[in-house]
Amino acid sequence: MFGALPRSTAWWPYAGAAWTAAYGVIHVWWALGHPPSFPSPGESYFPGTWTPVGLALLSATVCLLIGAGAERRRSSTARWVLVVLGWLAGAGMLLYSFMFAISLVTLIFELDADWVTLLTRGSGVVGGVVTLAGAIAEQRRARHACPYCGRVPSHTPARRGDPAPRWAYIAGYATVVGCAVRVGGLVIDYLMTGRPLSGALGWSFSVFVVLLILTGTLLPLALVHRWGRIWPRWVMPFAGRNVPRWLVLGPALFVGAGLTGYFGVAGMTEMVLLGQGNTVGAPLWRILMEMLGYTVWGLGLLLAAISYHALTRSECRSCRHPIPSTTPSTY
Repeated sequence: MFGALPRSTAWWPYAGAAWTAAYGVIHVWWALGHPPSFPSPGESYFPGTWTPVGLALLSATVCLLIGAGAERRRSSTARWVLVVLGWLAGAGMLLYSFMFAISLVTLIFELDADWVTLLTRGSGVVGGVVTLAGAIAEQRRARHACPYCGRVPSHTPARRGDPAPRWAYIAGYATVVGCAVRVGGLVIDYLMTGRPLSGALGWSFSVFVVLLILTGTLLPLALVHRWGRIWPRWVMPFAGRNVPRWLVLGPALFVGAGLTGYFGVAGMTEMVLLGQGNTVGAPLWRILMEMLGYTVWGLGLLLAAISYHALTRSECRSCRHPIPSTTPSTY
C-alpha cells in the first residue's frame, strides 16, 4: 500500500505534465518573437526568454516519469533522483513566478492590475505546485511512508495540543522581530523626513497595511502557540474546537513565500548588484531595514508553517495512524 499512488490522485502527475507542457509551448511561441506586452518589470524578475521554457520542460518530464513509474518497482536511488529533480523544477517555477503574489494583491486592493501578467504568473505558480505535489508523492514512496498523509509507521504522530518545537518558536518570534524592524524603518523615515507613511492610496492601502502587520504579529504567534490550533476559552462558541488549519496555514504560506521571493531573493540580489542602493535614492540604513526585515519576516513564516502543518494533520484512515486528542474536530 505504501508504494502505490492513491487512486484518487493517480492522474495528478499527468495533469501536471500537461499543464507545464502547455506553459512551455506558450513560452516557446513568445520566445520566437511573439511575446505579449507586459508592463514593467515584466513577467518575472529573472531575465532570460528561454528560462521558463527550460523549467517547464524539466517539470513536464519529471511529472511524466513520476506518473509512469508510480506502480512500478524502482530502486531507491532512482526515486530519490526524481524527488530531487521534482523539487528543483517545482521550486524553480515558483521562484520564476513569485511576483504572482504582488499581482494578486494589486487586484484585491483595487490597484492597477494587468490580467495578462496575473494569469501568466498564476500559470507558473500552478505548474510549480503540481510539480512539487508529484515530488512529494515520489518522496513518500521512497521513504515507504503512507501515500495519503506521508507518515512513517515507526514515528509517533504529533497532536494539536503538543507544544511546537523550539526551532518553530524561534522562527515565529523572529517573524515578529522582522515585522518590527520593517515598521520601525517606516517610522524612523517618517520622523526624519516628514514624509507620509502611506502616500495617497486611500482606504484600500490602509486595510492592506493593517492586514500585513497582522501577518507579522498575530499570524506567527498563532503558528507556534496552542491557541492557534485549538480555539481558546474566550472564543465563544468555538472554545475547545480545532482551528481550521488552512485558516492559519494558507495566509502563512502565501505571505511567507511572497515576502521571501520578492525581498529575500529579488530584493537582496538587486541590493548586492547595485551596491548600497543609492541608485534608487534611498539611504543604506533604510534599504537594509526594509530588505532584512521583510526577508526575516517571510522566512520565519515559512519555517513556523512547517511545524504548524505537522501538528495539525488529521487522522489518516488509510494507514490507521490515529492522532490521540481530546478535542472534537470541526472538519
